[in-house]
Amino acid sequence: MEKNLTSVFLEGARALGVELPPDSLEAFHVFMEELMRWNRKMNLTSIRDPLEIVVKHFLDSLAVVPYLSAGGSLLDVGSGAGFPSLVLKISHPSLKVTSIDSSGKKLSFQRHLIRQLDLKGIDTVQASLPNAQVLERLGRSFDYAISRAFGSLGALLRIASPFIKKTGIIIAMKGKMGLKEAVKGDTKRTVIALDMRLQKAVKFTLPFVDASRTLLFFAGGESGSMDSR
Repeated sequence: MEKNLTSVFLEGARALGVELPPDSLEAFHVFMEELMRWNRKMNLTSIRDPLEIVVKHFLDSLAVVPYLSAGGSLLDVGSGAGFPSLVLKISHPSLKVTSIDSSGKKLSFQRHLIRQLDLKGIDTVQASLPNAQVLERLGRSFDYAISRAFGSLGALLRIASPFIKKTGIIIAMKGKMGLKEAVKGDTKRTVIALDMRLQKAVKFTLPFVDASRTLLFFAGGESGSMDSR
């Protein structure tokens, strides 16, 4: 990334409470260059401006880093071009990441970048969920299941819940209306049916664009109050 983009990236990461590993900047530079190069040939993301990529893809994906434990296992449901899966792996190297998407071209890009950056502890799976074979292989394997901008919150919970461990957490990365969606009747009925609860809702503002975001954390249905901030 150019010097001014690097400054924006570092400042934005710190605003989100994220201190990046020293060698990650070069990896994110390669990520940016390859994403833009591949985007000229195929539509990996509608966001093409480098500054917008930094803010709306990299920083938005980084927002969840403070809530992940070192060495945890994470499933990204519908990972697209690697948001947040690749961003989280680069910024949190001890995570064991599995990236699932139905798009072959987007997973081809992810695999290319994994090779370019020599990333270890990250797998990719091409599949549309729910998928019985994938579930048989990966069910109850993950500390975290995460998705960014997944359409229906209830659908995400139904798809992701069989993949997390008994103590696992589903993290939905949503916009400003995320909490309102979480307490809607149909979502609440899904949560009850899955014996889960909304453990925590974290609201934050995406740096530089004044856009409201919400992280929703769902866990097993044991009693306890919901933390919202």
